[in-house]
Amino acid sequence: MRRVPGVPVLGLSAYAPGPDDSSRAFHQEDFPVGVFSRSGSLSRRSMLGLMSLPLLAAKPPHPSKATTSTDVVLVSDYATPQLAANAAAGKRLRFPAGRTYTVNDLLIPAGCYVEGNGAVLRTADASTTDSSDDGILRVGGSGVTVDGLKFDGNIQNQDGVWNQHRHQVRVHGNYSNVLVTDCDFTNIIGDGVYINVGSGGNTGHTIEVRNCTFTGANNNRNGVSVTSGTNVHVHHNTFTDMARPDMPGAIDVERNAITDVISDILVEYNTITRAALSGTGSRYGILAAMFNCVGTNIVFRNNDISGAGLSAACLIIGDNSGTLNTSTISVTANDIHDAGGAGVELNYGIRPDITDNRFTNLSPAILNYFSYLGDTSGNTFTNVARQIA
Repeated sequence: MRRVPGVPVLGLSAYAPGPDDSSRAFHQEDFPVGVFSRSGSLSRRSMLGLMSLPLLAAKPPHPSKATTSTDVVLVSDYATPQLAANAAAGKRLRFPAGRTYTVNDLLIPAGCYVEGNGAVLRTADASTTDSSDDGILRVGGSGVTVDGLKFDGNIQNQDGVWNQHRHQVRVHGNYSNVLVTDCDFTNIIGDGVYINVGSGGNTGHTIEVRNCTFTGANNNRNGVSVTSGTNVHVHHNTFTDMARPDMPGAIDVERNAITDVISDILVEYNTITRAALSGTGSRYGILAAMFNCVGTNIVFRNNDISGAGLSAACLIIGDNSGTLNTSTISVTANDIHDAGGAGVELNYGIRPDITDNRFTNLSPAILNYFSYLGDTSGNTFTNVARQIA
């Protein structure tokens, strides 16, 4: 029985239906003994008492949870995107469509889902210095998703200053369960996405980059860079004209410090193209550099890699000490074609498996330079002058 304080009449507490029982009629069990007659009908005295009660309206029902938006933080409600992000830990941070924001190291808290809606995050003009080590957006904890943003590095308006450590998305810390999806990366200065989880690793929890486009003019560092991490998945992305001639390429797996761990790296179903360009310097599609490092279970598979601007579609490097680097790397089921150099190049004491790839219009398909060959079964060669050199 619902009682309304302060309205007693003849020993009766008024009944006001609540949100769950607003259609419920008065029943005898809702009232004290004596209000009803033995016949079940109201006595005359009780009826007069009820008539003297003030009219009480039923309380309105509470809004359903589905109609509330307490789990959404709107960027447009705050003076700056950073103030909005500060309020969005464990919530959804929603950008309005069609807006451009100039930001630096926008810190996204743990558990935040960023809804980009095609909004643009941009590097400020003339803001790059030799000591820049930052990003347009920085992941600040585990459980972060960055979805549907456009990143503009604004490299053309930096007064000619370039710095390889000026990135667009930084995943820098011992974080896990991080997803970057359906984003566009243009005018990149350093890396489109930089991943460095440090020596702690993110064992058992994936950092994932998927369904993104990376478009350059051969003047950035990398599209995606993995300097340390475990269970990193880079897939279904498109990379066009990535990397300056003295920088690695579209996807670079390369340890940053001696304590870093690189394991369980899966790179698959990406499309990488690079047009012909003048000048000298090495240029690559996918690179794994295991300098003084043993990487485990690094897999490049089902990628489409091409372009006359590539010195090699895929480069794998060990140690130049002359000893065998025991990293476990496989290059399998890729479509590698029309590159300016080799399909897969091996340098210095590394022994990957290279299997079931389709090599087309290359010379050579596999270049072995002071290194070793693992399993090379299942490859097909079309218009290849030398299969293995």
